[in-house]
Amino acid sequence: MAPYLGARDGERGGEMMAGTACGRGKPELKLEVLNVGGPEYTQHHIKARDEDIARYCFIPGDHIRGRKIAERLEDVRQVSATRGMFVHTGYYGGVRMTVCSTGMGGPQVAIAMEELGRMGADTFIRVGSAGGLQDNIGVGDIAIATATYRDGGTSYKFLPGPFPAVADFFVTRTLYDVARELGARIHIGVVSAGDAFYAPPNPEFNKMLVDAGVICVEMESDTVFILGHYRRFRCGALFVMDGGPKTKVIKSAGKVSIPIANHATDEDFLRGEDMIISIALEAMKRIALEDQDRSAKAGD
Repeated sequence: MAPYLGARDGERGGEMMAGTACGRGKPELKLEVLNVGGPEYTQHHIKARDEDIARYCFIPGDHIRGRKIAERLEDVRQVSATRGMFVHTGYYGGVRMTVCSTGMGGPQVAIAMEELGRMGADTFIRVGSAGGLQDNIGVGDIAIATATYRDGGTSYKFLPGPFPAVADFFVTRTLYDVARELGARIHIGVVSAGDAFYAPPNPEFNKMLVDAGVICVEMESDTVFILGHYRRFRCGALFVMDGGPKTKVIKSAGKVSIPIANHATDEDFLRGEDMIISIALEAMKRIALEDQDRSAKAGD
């Protein structure tokens, strides 16, 4: 059996806090509300014990995507569910990992990362969705961020404007290597993140992003990368595209809000979502194994 990585001494998944269990071949994992408080909890929002949280964490915004990631883990248990943050810990390829849905926007993802970090996490991969900006981007395509244009507000509470929001090289390289091996249609480069989804349109700003080659827009990676630098976390981010300038998804109701040249289906998006989950899991496993290898060599 492969060693269990990312666990503290003497720990295995079966010794974690009672919650919802799931493994391969078991019923679909259900989200439960639990952990409303207690003296054993060290954080203000995430009601889990320090030993419930792994070193390696996925931070999707959508709790349904978080559940999909958790369902790929072995010996997985839900260890917290408060404030929209559903937290599961389990194993993938012998590596102990945690999944925490953060909700939308910088403030929520900052709270999640701060509290997970205080409980022992130091490696984060955002597994999200985004809207493509370039004409060659379609629904279901994958974007891997090397850096983020800081259009949100939360990150400025940690580091000033001139400081760049840059992804960790090792995490990003591993995501890219895995994505290529799995045959994903990928775009890699700078993305943009803001926190005002319904702000008045700004055509000049959007044109600037497009002309500069920015791949897509979303809402969290600026905070993820800045907080990563500020707290010395390793952070990466990848996204499935839910649309582009020439392609949008037609939902089941068959209605779209703007004229479009090409139509895509929910299935195109879901295939891409499944791909980013596969990429993230395999990349995190490789990161953990390389960490173990470096530690072993350092001890020689």
